[in-house]
Amino acid sequence: MSALTGGAPRTQEVRRAEAESRLIAAAADLVGEVGPARVTLANVGERAGYSRGLATHHFGSKGALMQRLVETVTRQFRDAMFNQGESDDPVAELRMLIGIYFEVMADLQPVNRARLVLWADAVANPAGDTRTTMVAADREFREEIEKRIAVAVNAGLAQTIHPQGLATVVVALLRGVALQSLIDDDVDLDAARGEVDALLTHRFTTEQEEDRS
Repeated sequence: MSALTGGAPRTQEVRRAEAESRLIAAAADLVGEVGPARVTLANVGERAGYSRGLATHHFGSKGALMQRLVETVTRQFRDAMFNQGESDDPVAELRMLIGIYFEVMADLQPVNRARLVLWADAVANPAGDTRTTMVAADREFREEIEKRIAVAVNAGLAQTIHPQGLATVVVALLRGVALQSLIDDDVDLDAARGEVDALLTHRFTTEQEEDRS
């Protein structure tokens, strides 16, 4: 940018960060469109609007690029899901998180599509570059749900609920609906959200009613 435009020239560090951001975004697009196996450093560079060799220059290998992509989509997913503040009601907070998940699915962005595709690839390809990172990200998601369930259990809202067990089931429901909606436009996300919410309501309400009886 020249002085005539009224702005300072961008530094090499800024240009590098911008290029890496665009390359990662391009990788997310391609993973969601063609799957990780068909992504190459060359087609990532082209999709980002650069030369075929720039992704190699920045990341060195496809494995390193995929690792950065997983880290990026995980961070963005975490920000979307868990940076909403906390509620005094752990069950209400859990329902809110589930609502946010369905809102993300209803307006699926390339990074979120890439996350689902990478998760499915980690299941199908145990030797893949991103499996270990995806397992860690999946565990983090499950533990965030588990933490909120545990708060409710410790508050006396439910005594027989197993927090990790219920968290595993909740994540399975969410992930299952997401994967179905990824391949089938007829999936009714609103109806699915209502059923997941009803399941949680029943689980906690039944527990409290039994305690009072």
